[in-house]
Amino acid sequence: MKTACFIPVKQNSERVPGKNFRLVGGLPLYQAIVTKAIASGCFSTVFVDTNSDEVADFARREGATPIARKPELAQATANGNDLLIHHAEIEPTYDFYFQLFVTAPLLKIESIRGAVSALLESGTHDSVLTTIAHKGFFWRSGLPISYQPNMLPRSQDLVPIEEETTALYGITRASILKYRCRIGARPHFFPVSKIEAVDLNTEEDFVYLDWLVTTGRAFLLPREPLAALTFRPACAA
Repeated sequence: MKTACFIPVKQNSERVPGKNFRLVGGLPLYQAIVTKAIASGCFSTVFVDTNSDEVADFARREGATPIARKPELAQATANGNDLLIHHAEIEPTYDFYFQLFVTAPLLKIESIRGAVSALLESGTHDSVLTTIAHKGFFWRSGLPISYQPNMLPRSQDLVPIEEETTALYGITRASILKYRCRIGARPHFFPVSKIEAVDLNTEEDFVYLDWLVTTGRAFLLPREPLAALTFRPACAA
């Protein structure tokens, strides 16, 4: 089975200017997820979709394959579905297509391997995504969605609501072409920790990330040498 990983790295960002290039712990942000995707040993090819020469050069040096970003897919109106559909169309020889994101820099290599293996080894699921479960008293448009106020449950008995962490998505080739979506009809929810679920969309998110890294509560890259990591056979390309 052939697995492809696609990492989009746009040069410009509207909400947080230059966010993909921010230095965190002395490391340009985009380098963390590219390095971990390669080190995971899960992918036949790691592609980096970018309109930045700096990022493309880094990708080549690390053993990834850069793809020139289509101008229309560099617009703010383009989304993750648009990108992965495009990637499946221009790289048609893979059985599984995965997306990883620079803005989820604390995703662990072990979680990448676990999520990929969950899809490759599944006989029932056609896609996988990283999630985090929330138990709370949630409302939407003035209506409760996680409980009935007249039947107040204990907080530990609440049914959890799953949130996409937008860190990792994976899908079979058949399903991405059929549904034109990065999530298929039978997704597997792969749980990650709250720290791994950090998603960078605002300046406040970067303040939190900097605090986690500078206080040693989280690491962009493993503390042990990457070459010493043991690869899972199920992820071998």
